[in-house]
Amino acid sequence: MYNKVIAITCLLLTLIHGARASELPTADPEELGFDAERLNYISTHFQERVNKGELAGAVTLVAREGKIVHFDAVGYQDVVAKVPMATDTIFRIYSMTKPIASTALMMLYQEGKFQITDPLSKFIPEFKSLKVLRDPDGPLTDVVELEREPTIQDILRHTSGFSHGLGRTEYDKAFVNTGIFSTETSLEEMMTLLSKLPLMNQPGAQWRYGVGHDIALRLVEIISGMTAVQFLQKRLFEPLGMDDTGYWVGADDASRLGPVHYLSETGKLLPISEKYGMPDGGVLVQPWSVNSYTYDRELKGGSFGLLSTAEDYWRFAQAVLNNGELNGKKIIAPRILKFMGRNHLTDSHMFLEGADMGLGFAITEDPAQLGYPLSEGTLWFGGAAATTFWIDPSEQLVVVNMTQHMEVPATESLRGELAALVYAALID
Repeated sequence: MYNKVIAITCLLLTLIHGARASELPTADPEELGFDAERLNYISTHFQERVNKGELAGAVTLVAREGKIVHFDAVGYQDVVAKVPMATDTIFRIYSMTKPIASTALMMLYQEGKFQITDPLSKFIPEFKSLKVLRDPDGPLTDVVELEREPTIQDILRHTSGFSHGLGRTEYDKAFVNTGIFSTETSLEEMMTLLSKLPLMNQPGAQWRYGVGHDIALRLVEIISGMTAVQFLQKRLFEPLGMDDTGYWVGADDASRLGPVHYLSETGKLLPISEKYGMPDGGVLVQPWSVNSYTYDRELKGGSFGLLSTAEDYWRFAQAVLNNGELNGKKIIAPRILKFMGRNHLTDSHMFLEGADMGLGFAITEDPAQLGYPLSEGTLWFGGAAATTFWIDPSEQLVVVNMTQHMEVPATESLRGELAALVYAALID
């Protein structure tokens, strides 16, 4: 009986996706310079990893010149319940929220509403009195004065001095214990809480992954006079047809949101939950945090928090590749996107070998040093649950890979494996 239910579920998912997929622009791989057999090996490769118990499942979408040449799901949305992965499965995209928040803020920049060199305190007065830790590893009470105020550019390129609070240090614990990431903390309340914490370093002094994009989305609210949800929905999601992107899922779509998996002490993948436990880690791996996406939470983050599908994120990425336009809907000007995609770090900032940082996007500077065969100038980013995407202007290519794993060593090589598979299939 259980197998029969699963079979019916698979059929329904296939029919539902078939209706949606018929609306997508597709092309035969050979028409767009791909070897179809090599491209199909993407599914074969990830299915093998599912069979070995290394991954629960994944969805991969590859598009060139605005047309999809590969879109497939392998494995399971829920590896314990044996719910099959589907191409319309909904995923927690975590830090892949950041490029969207950056784009939203820069849509207001193009309207002349601010300059990226503006201090944050121009819009959020509480940040005028920020302090800085004398020693990043020292006590939170040992602080010094600001040498300069953090700017809007700082929060978008991660040089503001704000932490992300995702680790296991005493500072991270104090950061989280303030309630900054509580599901009932609004962006406005988050700013007040952040203003009471010291920065980890002087603004502009170094690159440090931080919550700058939460601040960016709060700036969107202040400058636009709309809530973050209203702005994103009206100015981004609706024009681009991102119907499955938002901060929570209702009862009708809850079955499409699977759990986040972790590698248990027994060596098996299990859902992060009160029932099955969780890995040792920061706030993101707490069951209350992972499993709080089925109701309308107060927290609407810019650093993490959005849910999306592979198709929806492709729509966003394709609009970026298309100089800010998709299906006749213009969301942002080409020159503003080009400005966002430039390196905004200085020689004193260190991000990654072979990579630069723009405004919300990482940028491939030297593929050999980075370790992936992406073209120079490729924009990319990833999420804490092992989701990833990239936009390759040189090859007119968009790739999106969605999965839901945390603290699973096998996912550390996913971007590199996928890059090898995609570019090996690209023969023209």
